[in-house]
Amino acid sequence: MARQVAISFENELIKVVYAFSNRGNLLIEKTLTLRNEELDGFLSRENTSNFTVVYNFKSFYEDILLIPSVREQYLKDIIASEIKKRFPELRNPSFFYTILGEKLHEGRIMKEIFVFAVNGEDLSGIINRFGRYNKKIKRLFPSAFTLIHLASLSDNLKDELALCIAESGGNAALFFARNKKLLPFRLTKFSEKGIHNPDIQNINMTLNYCRQTLKLNPRLIILIGEACYRYYSDIDLTLPVLCIMHPSNIIAPGETIIEFITPISAIFPAADMEEGNILPENYKNFYSRKKIIGYCTTLFLILSLFGLGYAWVKISETSLLRNKIESLRSDIKGLEPVYNNYKIRQGQLQGLAPLINIVNSAGSAQDFQKALIIMEQLRIKNVNIHSIHINNEKGMSLVLYIRGVIISEGFTDMQNNYQALIAAIKKNKGIELLSDRIDLKDKSFQIEARYKNNKAL
Repeated sequence: MARQVAISFENELIKVVYAFSNRGNLLIEKTLTLRNEELDGFLSRENTSNFTVVYNFKSFYEDILLIPSVREQYLKDIIASEIKKRFPELRNPSFFYTILGEKLHEGRIMKEIFVFAVNGEDLSGIINRFGRYNKKIKRLFPSAFTLIHLASLSDNLKDELALCIAESGGNAALFFARNKKLLPFRLTKFSEKGIHNPDIQNINMTLNYCRQTLKLNPRLIILIGEACYRYYSDIDLTLPVLCIMHPSNIIAPGETIIEFITPISAIFPAADMEEGNILPENYKNFYSRKKIIGYCTTLFLILSLFGLGYAWVKISETSLLRNKIESLRSDIKGLEPVYNNYKIRQGQLQGLAPLINIVNSAGSAQDFQKALIIMEQLRIKNVNIHSIHINNEKGMSLVLYIRGVIISEGFTDMQNNYQALIAAIKKNKGIELLSDRIDLKDKSFQIEARYKNNKAL
């Protein structure tokens, strides 16, 4: 299991998440909330050396570029040149880009690319703050980028243009997504935690601005984080609303996931996360070269030690070999009585072979394969079985421990899906249900059942 630490800068608060990732699951170990002035003390005490950082940039530059279709190796240089033309005030810009698709423009097929850029001086302030305590930033993401990756795991986020609203602690990011790709966005501050009437008015004004100025016409509103769970307005939004639930393989209390949704989304396993890493190239290259130098130094030391050891072996090899030959001659003579005794014992054991086979057959293991074939029949729609543990019970039967989660939108669907699973278990004559339990809060269940082999039946 790989341990990760993510730090999210959210205005005056800094949120820290410690997590373990294993086979697609993310187990949240612990969380912290710090004030901005407490970060230096935290970094000086913390043993972790590598961090994933999410920053809520107040000043940034974004645009959608139309670039001629060129090879990937030239694309980044062309985008960098376009950024300098469009934003001449940027100094040492660092950026990431997302290819949205292709578009016909003035009779030519062009690549439509979303770019996000920040001032290099802003990044230097963040990097130097960690470097002061010999800490390395492994990846640095804008908050909206990490949230759109978390939202992209939902099957409900389709090809149509959507306005996504991600809110945490009263601070919100409003960004557009199409085909699970990030589009232009802006930051705002809600009146308080959750969505209230003034916030709805702000969102509706944003939609009008997008239609009139940006020529973007979203068809759907996606709510993420606290915006999804704390909706207190009686004013209607002008578009249909969809709430994105967090993936079931994030293992933590629901309130923790909601409050720390931004740093969690930065370390949750997802494809193409590296493309949003906005660290400067010279910073990444420095650590790459440092790692290569470290590997080469280690290899040189290892080879030197092997060389010294080999030379020492060759110097003493001749005398040791002579002594070893003499010792082996003596050992061979001493082993002759032992070998003769072994042949006698082997002849005696041949007569006991049938009895040994009978004992081994009587104590053979249960037919695990048949039990697993029966469990394969328990696939129920909207029921995710996470684990099945099988224990041998006194050589007579197998005890099955089944754990999983019910996927449903309400308690009624949850109960129906769970009862369907229980009915499937009871229907199978080879399985006896011993106990079952379901947690209404996180919709997880535990079932204990007994599988009887042919002898037990």
